[in-house]
Amino acid sequence: MTCERFEELLSAHLEGELGPAEKLEMDAHAAACAACGRLLSLFRETHEALTGFPEVEPSPELMARLHAIPQKKAFFRPAFDFLLRPDLQPVFAALSVFFIALSFVFLMPQGNGIRKALDRQLHLGYGQVEKLYAKAGSVTDELGSLKNTVVDSFKTLTPAKDQGKKR
Repeated sequence: MTCERFEELLSAHLEGELGPAEKLEMDAHAAACAACGRLLSLFRETHEALTGFPEVEPSPELMARLHAIPQKKAFFRPAFDFLLRPDLQPVFAALSVFFIALSFVFLMPQGNGIRKALDRQLHLGYGQVEKLYAKAGSVTDELGSLKNTVVDSFKTLTPAKDQGKKR
């Protein structure tokens, strides 16, 4: 028997729910394994201490009062249950960081310099995009003229059979 299996059957062993073969196996393992033996003795002491407590049944008046407590109906609860899903927690964390950074940019006195630097970088980026777009336009124009030249040169070519007949 392994220690994991011993721990699984420990509660059933203490409550007398095991068969004689399993009970003997549990006792043999507890005698051989010091850690499981200590665990069994600790659980036995706890079980014996708890058996001294009386079981208390709630009175019928208490049960009637508990059942009379009105249940609050949450009208908006189903609408917001999706916000409590664990897979959205990284999204909320990223949004929190984004809004904190945004608040530093717009609400802090130093934010004006940050906004100016961001604006400058944004316009530099626009300039780079415009240059790339202009280059792409000139490349497509060159490819268009090259296409026309290639098509014209193919039109002027005569098949090999026709070349032999002309000579």
